[in-house]
Amino acid sequence: MTQRIIIHAGFAKCGSSSIQAALFHNFGDLQKDGVSLFGKELRIAHAPADLGVPLWFLEGAREKREPLTRKLSDEIASVRPNGNGVGILSAENLARPDMAPLFVGLDRQLDVSVIFYVRPQLEWIPSAWKQWGLKKGLTLSDFVSHCIQIRRPPFKLGIETWRSVLPTAKVHVRFLIPELLIGGNPAQDFFHLTGLPLNKYDIAKEPRNPTLDFSILHVLSKNPHLFSDIHDNKLMKGLMRALQEKFQSTNIQMLSSEEEARIEESFRDENLWLLNTYGSGIDVDRIYRTYFMPQEAEARYSSMTDLDLIYRCLGIILESLAASSEGTAADSRTSKASKQES
Repeated sequence: MTQRIIIHAGFAKCGSSSIQAALFHNFGDLQKDGVSLFGKELRIAHAPADLGVPLWFLEGAREKREPLTRKLSDEIASVRPNGNGVGILSAENLARPDMAPLFVGLDRQLDVSVIFYVRPQLEWIPSAWKQWGLKKGLTLSDFVSHCIQIRRPPFKLGIETWRSVLPTAKVHVRFLIPELLIGGNPAQDFFHLTGLPLNKYDIAKEPRNPTLDFSILHVLSKNPHLFSDIHDNKLMKGLMRALQEKFQSTNIQMLSSEEEARIEESFRDENLWLLNTYGSGIDVDRIYRTYFMPQEAEARYSSMTDLDLIYRCLGIILESLAASSEGTAADSRTSKASKQES
């Protein structure tokens, strides 16, 4: 029997965390069903402690141009010598075009499926700015221009590179649009694609990743010295813990109408190619108009003045400090009351 591997190749900022969380959460049940997960150091995970996304191992292999086909084949063979079961490798940086050559010949040794999730650039670019661009002190406007100039995100290039490297692999491209996903979210959609029965696993419908209020993001972008590099998330995580939940959502349109128009025009041919090539059975025209074209917005981040954004940020911090102080005082009163009763 042919051994099988499913490669979830990303892209970054396209639901990977949700998929990986569901895989890790169901690790024990997946093992019982003959599904192995690749974890740290690109090795099959045998215990929960082995789980992890091998992002940095893959980055190291890419820099050294180290072939990984033999390693993957040997790992799967060591767990399933008779060819039964399936191995799953998930890492969002695999979508990079220069990652695919590391797996040349894998489709001659294994039954390979490669799964990509893509997201409309009108959503992807602001999300990527929040994750990486603002930590370098880039304005959102400059980040938009940079993405357009270098053709980022490279959806088509990444997909076509993998198709050329693994010509006999099954390639699936899924759009991170709730109405096009099985169950409305990437985790359930991924399990369905792999052939795993949704009713057998605990797959929570996780909310979209929380973010910080646009005014806080604006102030952070003016202070890149607060971050050691673009992967430094300590400050972001601390703010998430400290701020009230109502300030952890994007409640305003981030892009200007002009920026939206530039993005739509720049990626139009690529998006129509993606939809027509991989959007089997969907109304391409309606989906494109709804999710890939500029939309009306009551308020936009780009239209607010620097002073308005700073005042809003200050107000949020003051309100959160006050709420935290009140919470601490309430806990203190409760603790004193408990001690008196005892």
